[in-house]
Amino acid sequence: MRNFLFVTSLMVFLTGCANIREIQYQAYAVGIGIDYKDHEYHVVLQFLDFSNVAKTDQGKSDRPVPVWLGTGKGKTVEDAIIQIYHGIQIPINYDQISLFVFGKSLLEHRLGKTLKSLDTNFNIRQTGLAYGTEEKVEKIFTTKVPFNYAYSNSRINQPEFMQQQDSSVPTISLQELIFQFNEKTKTIVLPRITINEKIVKQNLEYLPVNIFDGAYILKDEKLKGYLSQQNLEGFIRVNNKAVRSPVIVGEETDGKEELVQIELLKPKVKRVIDKDKNEVNIGLDINISAIIREATKKEVLSPRVKRKIKEKITNEVYAAYLKSHQIGGDIYQFEDFMYRFMYEDWKTTKKKDDFPVLKKENIHVKVRPLKSINKINSGIKLPLE
Repeated sequence: MRNFLFVTSLMVFLTGCANIREIQYQAYAVGIGIDYKDHEYHVVLQFLDFSNVAKTDQGKSDRPVPVWLGTGKGKTVEDAIIQIYHGIQIPINYDQISLFVFGKSLLEHRLGKTLKSLDTNFNIRQTGLAYGTEEKVEKIFTTKVPFNYAYSNSRINQPEFMQQQDSSVPTISLQELIFQFNEKTKTIVLPRITINEKIVKQNLEYLPVNIFDGAYILKDEKLKGYLSQQNLEGFIRVNNKAVRSPVIVGEETDGKEELVQIELLKPKVKRVIDKDKNEVNIGLDINISAIIREATKKEVLSPRVKRKIKEKITNEVYAAYLKSHQIGGDIYQFEDFMYRFMYEDWKTTKKKDDFPVLKKENIHVKVRPLKSINKINSGIKLPLE
């Protein structure tokens, strides 16, 4: 009898999973885009369609997958999201958000307030990647991924895979963006994405796809400006998140220009700050590997090619620094480094408004022993040193 009463009491208090909702009856938000226009926040939520979930061994659908969006406007971000609640019909789940896209107008006028709103919203995870754009967010979220793969396989969702083929502006998470935004010495390099309709075709019809085309530079809680992919080429090649960067170097032989296709791999860049009496000098030490992929001549002299690589990297790194410096940015984070490790010197330069400027001769590039891929007897003769 005692056991019976014990089991009965357990049945009363342990009610089980009574309020569990099946996953197919929730709307899973995977991306959020926010812009600020006409004194209103414009919010777009991108949802996971379960037809995106792999139904074949190839991990993709056998037909184009639809994209579902919810759009709302409001005086606050939450107000705009509530408008989406009115029409979406089923509860929204935010556990899978992996993408945050901010319009340029918002970056200019409302980024600080927007970050505070997202930071205090306990529903939204901050681990997703953050981007800026001048395109309409709806268009960004409805671009195509070739071969009918789901949007979650696009480069902006999984940039680390494409970094191994052609490195671009290093990505930043929303969490990192929030942390860095209020740090006065930090320069934020926020990747910008745009739409290209002249790269990918399905049969003879062009498909719109997302591409990286540079970055917005933010500092002191302000948008300083935009630098194109070309402006940032040196920074892209040598930042510590880069994996592979193709580059072409050329030289004249008997009046004819010879081209060598180089693959730059796994760079390591180190800031160097030296204090000489009362003067502070800043510099960069860059260590990088290089492989010859292709050449228009059979014999390639390693010392000459290495010298050309050093010259090209030095010129591009310095050009990227000058471009960012002109708009008030510091993409190599010299000020932040000095603030953390040489605070008294930083305070002195800040007071005098005389922060040291990077000189080209203080950029030192070391190319590790040059190698050549010769698996099929390419005909390139190359001394290793």
